Amino acid sequence: MIIINEKPLSQIEKERAEEKAPLVKMGQELTQLKIDNIQKDTIIQTLGQEIAKVKIELMQLKGGE
Repeated sequence: MIIINEKPLSQIEKERAEEKAPLVKMGQELTQLKIDNIQKDTIIQTLGQEIAKVKIELMQLKGGE
């Protein structure tokens, strides 16, 4: 049995790489979105802590009313 390939191996490899490219790009974008969300969550948490500190300071300034 003889198998004749019309395309050279380098062309086949190039086509496979091009097929994977959108998936790789999508994975990179997903990773960046996850990083952005982690940073956003950290900022929200920090702001929440700052608000809690300000509330405590206000209560202390008002004399604990």
